Amino acid sequence: MQFSTYLFDFDGTLCDTRESLVPVFRAGFEKVDRHVTPEESEKWMHLNLMQSLVDSGIPESDYPIVVQGIIDALDMPESIAMIKVFPDTVEVLKKLVAQGKRIGIVSNNGSSHIKLVLKTLNIDLPFDCIVGSDMFKNGKPHPEPILTALDILGEKADGHICYVGDSLQDPECGLNAGIGGVLIDRENVHPDYTGLRFQNLWGLLD
Repeated sequence: MQFSTYLFDFDGTLCDTRESLVPVFRAGFEKVDRHVTPEESEKWMHLNLMQSLVDSGIPESDYPIVVQGIIDALDMPESIAMIKVFPDTVEVLKKLVAQGKRIGIVSNNGSSHIKLVLKTLNIDLPFDCIVGSDMFKNGKPHPEPILTALDILGEKADGHICYVGDSLQDPECGLNAGIGGVLIDRENVHPDYTGLRFQNLWGLLD
């Protein structure tokens, strides 16, 4: 691979947030008496928040209440304490930086939350940009999140840049923005995916 810039999804790609998001979604939706199952939480962590709200079936009038509940719960110490860094994350990103590659984060999560998690987990890496949902209007797979990152980086979309993520909407988002897309399929959920796909981040170094 000849990528010079690697943009990464956050949840499920760099950090394992599966367990931590269950109480977060529950805290938000219980504000409108909607119970959230672990299965729903795992599904919604791969969607942007608006997609999750629509999928939940709650009335649109309840959206602001649920969103605020989720935002409040995300930064609670007990929620962040449940987040784990994947074993390959730090070493792979360090090696990419050592090779002269630029790295960044583009997520449907909020940028301040991402920075808080990175600080709490002592992930001290020279990210060239951290783009969260507070910085764009349309979430993935719309190209706006990637285009926002490229604007910050001062780069134009081309084949030397890629977006790396763990759900199908991640490579789709990259391709929609005119860059490469890489799927990290840690649990072999998408064996028939025909694009660039690796079991973990180490595949980026091959």
